[in-house]
Amino acid sequence: QPGDTLHADTTAADSARAAQLRLSEPDSVMRALMSRSGYTITRYEAQRVTFDATEQLFRILAEETRRAIVKRDSAVVVTDSAILYNEHTKLAVAAGKDILLHDPTSESSDVVGHGTLQYDLSQRSARISNPVFTANTGESWYIRADQGKIVLPDSTRHDPSFYGLGGQITSCSDSIPDYHFEFREVKRSGGNTLVARPAVLYIKDIPVAWLPFLFQDTRPGRHSGILPPRFGLSDIVRNSPSYRRNVDNLGYYWVISDYMDATAWLDWRSSAGGNPLDPGWTRFTGQWQYNWLDRFLSGSIASSYQRLRDGRSNLALTWNHQQSFTRDRRLSLSMNYVTSTQIQRQTTTNPYTALATIRSNASFSDKIGPASIQLGGSRTQYPGRDQVEQTFPTLTVNTGTLNLTPWLAWTPSFSFNGTQTLHQDTPGPFAYQYFHNPAKGNALDSTLTKRNTYATNTSFDTPIHLFGYDLRNSFRMSDQVFDYPQSIQLKDVRTGASLGTRVYPKGYTTQVDWTPDFQLPSVARNLFNITPSVSLQNATSGAFWVRTNLSNGQFVHQSKRPTFSLSASPTIFGLIPGFGPFTRFRHSIQPTIGYSYAPRANVSDDFLQALGRTRANEFVGLQSNTLNFGLTQNLEAKIRSPRDTAPEQATPIKLLTLTFSSLQYDIDRARAAHSAIRGLTTDNFSYSLRSELLPSFNFQVDYSLFQGSTLSDTAKFSPYRTRIGAGFSISRDQNPFAVFTRLFGRAVPADQLPNPSAQGQPGQPVDEAYARQIASQPVAGVGANNSRFIVPQTRGWSASLNFSSARTRPVVGGNVVVLDPRERCEQLGQTSGNPLVRDVCLQQLQNGTQSTAEPPQLGIVGATQFVSPPTTNLGGQFAFDITQNWAASWNTSYDFVRHEFAEHIVSLQRDLHDWRAVFSFTQSPNGNFAFSFFVALKAEPDLKLDYNRATIRSQNGFP
Repeated sequence: QPGDTLHADTTAADSARAAQLRLSEPDSVMRALMSRSGYTITRYEAQRVTFDATEQLFRILAEETRRAIVKRDSAVVVTDSAILYNEHTKLAVAAGKDILLHDPTSESSDVVGHGTLQYDLSQRSARISNPVFTANTGESWYIRADQGKIVLPDSTRHDPSFYGLGGQITSCSDSIPDYHFEFREVKRSGGNTLVARPAVLYIKDIPVAWLPFLFQDTRPGRHSGILPPRFGLSDIVRNSPSYRRNVDNLGYYWVISDYMDATAWLDWRSSAGGNPLDPGWTRFTGQWQYNWLDRFLSGSIASSYQRLRDGRSNLALTWNHQQSFTRDRRLSLSMNYVTSTQIQRQTTTNPYTALATIRSNASFSDKIGPASIQLGGSRTQYPGRDQVEQTFPTLTVNTGTLNLTPWLAWTPSFSFNGTQTLHQDTPGPFAYQYFHNPAKGNALDSTLTKRNTYATNTSFDTPIHLFGYDLRNSFRMSDQVFDYPQSIQLKDVRTGASLGTRVYPKGYTTQVDWTPDFQLPSVARNLFNITPSVSLQNATSGAFWVRTNLSNGQFVHQSKRPTFSLSASPTIFGLIPGFGPFTRFRHSIQPTIGYSYAPRANVSDDFLQALGRTRANEFVGLQSNTLNFGLTQNLEAKIRSPRDTAPEQATPIKLLTLTFSSLQYDIDRARAAHSAIRGLTTDNFSYSLRSELLPSFNFQVDYSLFQGSTLSDTAKFSPYRTRIGAGFSISRDQNPFAVFTRLFGRAVPADQLPNPSAQGQPGQPVDEAYARQIASQPVAGVGANNSRFIVPQTRGWSASLNFSSARTRPVVGGNVVVLDPRERCEQLGQTSGNPLVRDVCLQQLQNGTQSTAEPPQLGIVGATQFVSPPTTNLGGQFAFDITQNWAASWNTSYDFVRHEFAEHIVSLQRDLHDWRAVFSFTQSPNGNFAFSFFVALKAEPDLKLDYNRATIRSQNGFP
């Protein structure tokens, strides 16, 4: 580009510089003299050379067409005027408008000056007026001084050192730089460091700031050194009495070897003006990183210890490890752990960290013969909560298809997993244990009930392909233990009469099931794709063997019955003539039609009693004639193109995709209930739609069809909407305008065409947009230290909206607990004895971040059921370029139930050629605010002028 000196081609300049330094080829006499040993060779070349034998003075004079050059050892001096060399004093003096000092043995750049240069050959040092040179630190720094001294390398020094008085330093390569620092002294010590002091920053010709010194480490590659601390001007001189000083990253980086390094640093927040929610703190962090390429392993271990001024503390640990033992045997660890999730959440100003779960994962994979083995586990902590969820172990064994004989193939698979939910903190019955406390005069006291849940799931599948027929066998076993009191309403198994309520010290459910299935080859595969099958199904819902509190710990079973099924999945389509930009429309209907028959079967009273069910008002063991139906519709169009010579070359586009979930209808159940609608046995129904006309658009609605269980003849058909999920995003490259431009014949760049594969899934949660940021938040180490403010990069403009509304159908009868989160806040305040815990919990509710997830259900009719309150949220991400150099972004979410915003992340970025200015405002879901403004140098981001303010909200607002 014209005027772009930074990216200009430097080939011509490099060639000219090489030509200046090149001496003529020596003749035979010169080569003979140079080959003699015991002499120091000095070569000179110019237009005219004179020698004064009395004073031992050489005068090397240049002209316009030929420069004067002197070379001694490896040092070269070039000038456009004259060089005087005195053999007695070993001094060479060069004068001219363009003086060059070059040493090819050094990795440093040449020094250019004008005026005079005095070079002492014995000391290998030179004094030069108006020197200019370049220092490379990954970026190029251009230094100009009024007077300078250069000490060239020798046997003890590998790089030259430079000392200068008065001048400027900048990384801008323009002839008139956009900014520069003016200094009084500058020193470059070998190839290690560059220091200038004191320094005054100028933007153009306007002085902006004064710094006591500038420091740059010029050593290439990894090397030990002091970390650049992060603090703002307000941390030096407070701009208001209420400002809380913060200093981060005060530490040291140590290169232990080529394979490992270590870092240690200190973060500090002032306690001046503190309050119980923000008392101030000190955090010490250390991290060790390793990477052995020949051992195929890498990772890092980090730990931080944070101590608050009120005496509380938090220890955070992070360990990431990747190792390959062989091509198939691999180990992967990602461990995160904190001792106080409340402190971890309370002291952060990063919304992603406030939302993030503290998650650990471990996985090991190997291959033994034909079997692939995966072994692993996970553990999750929640910020601000004591509840812990972990899944360990998880074991999966797959072999693929084993072709035992030409007519026999076997594909076995096995899986096992165990899950635990510890310190469960959701409210409900028996939340407290009451006792007489001797310390309080034997008065009645209470403590929070310890609630833990354990579950294991085992499955074994053995599908066999025999003479072209598929025989599938599926074995399932699950076991759940609820280690806290359970209240169950008992009913008579035959009459349904209430027998009262019984409280068990804990609840448990064990289920074992076996399902064989024999599938015949498909018929009319290309037309209707009809598939017959025969299987042994359970006579009623539930597993084959069960064991619960109501069976007194004994296994009871139901009966199985043969089920004969026939399914078809044809594709019906029609072609419609096109119009306008469309050459043709194609409407395809893909129904899924099925029929199954099962004879009457008997179900024992013991089995029904174990699950809390009764024969009264319930369909048990009836003959079954069931129809099922599902439907998917697609409307496609081929776009007309002026360049297309044949209709089949046109590009298709999906105008609308409509998908309905399947419905099942039992004819015998409708006859037994004497109601046609009671033949419908599907509990839930949903539909979704998409269109490539609107990139990334999705919409889905879910319904609960019956009030009550479909197993009971008292269930009432009453569709109830339980969920709506919608998402939509547009950008400069993915937007409806590009689609319509494409439709009406105008060429559209390939990067602006819609990408159907990039479209989101229907009904994603609102915080799905932040999933990657949330999942990548370590609790300690460099990653956690650098994620204080996340400034998204923009490209053009983009907007994304995600809407989610969920509610649970009201439950009539039974033990029902509505999980009112406010009750939980009151409970936490009472058990902790600290009203601030209650206040923080209520603030989390106001910000829409308090978890309302339902706990696991016992699975016995009459046991306590947990119902969550309704939620309606809208999340948005907006990013756009205000001008060519200004960019803005805004991330937020709004809770329609509480009529409040949950979090905000607003950022403005300004590209200042050599600088980048960033304005960032964040409001975390925990109520914390943070504002950051900084102007950072692109060549050295740690060299910046910034203002940071973080505020912890108290009960009544800002402290």
